[in-house]
Amino acid sequence: MAQQLIVDFLAELAAKVQLPEPIVEFGSLQVEADQPGDLRPLFAGREFTGTDMRAGPGVDRIEDLRALSYGDGEVGTALCLDTLEHCDDPLAAGRELHRVLRDDGVCVVSSVMLFPIHAYPSDYWRFTPEGMRTVLSAFDSVWVVGVGPAQLPMQVIAVATKRRPLALEPGMFRTLEAEQRRWDLAPGKVRFGIVQVSLRELLGELVRQLPRVAMQRASARLHGDP
Repeated sequence: MAQQLIVDFLAELAAKVQLPEPIVEFGSLQVEADQPGDLRPLFAGREFTGTDMRAGPGVDRIEDLRALSYGDGEVGTALCLDTLEHCDDPLAAGRELHRVLRDDGVCVVSSVMLFPIHAYPSDYWRFTPEGMRTVLSAFDSVWVVGVGPAQLPMQVIAVATKRRPLALEPGMFRTLEAEQRRWDLAPGKVRFGIVQVSLRELLGELVRQLPRVAMQRASARLHGDP
């Protein structure tokens, strides 16, 4: 189930790049009702199928990313958004996405990196941009971008194609530019390396932590520790 940033990016991509039908989402289960999970409004009037490993809201067809039941070249556009980290064999998933995609097809993959563990139902992996390239190494053209801190991106987003050139740049997508600018500027937040917290969060944490630190320092002095 994609986060709002990814949904907005996909809308921009669909306006710039022809995404052939049928459009198949791999990982379409809408796990939490308050999150933006339904991609169908982006593709109104087009052939769209939502698949996931288990039944539920947003799922039209049960599929296992490691061994898809689709035939070779049967999918026009493959979407795998905020899902790959939940597949225990992402390399097999990358090969399967390549196999089922038709020539001139487009595959869009995103996955979190700087993000807490979230069990939907299991959470296995985090991908660097180069790790994502490895997952998609069977494709002819692969474009990958990280959003957030350069050394530990919040999100890693990739677009891959078969027998079709790609001419994408990060500056083409206002959604990604705006999110990157927000991370770079950190408005109203205090930076600790790659971590950004609001002043209220910082003060609250200080209030919680200072008594513990003070007791530890007092104990160290009492026992002659440096």
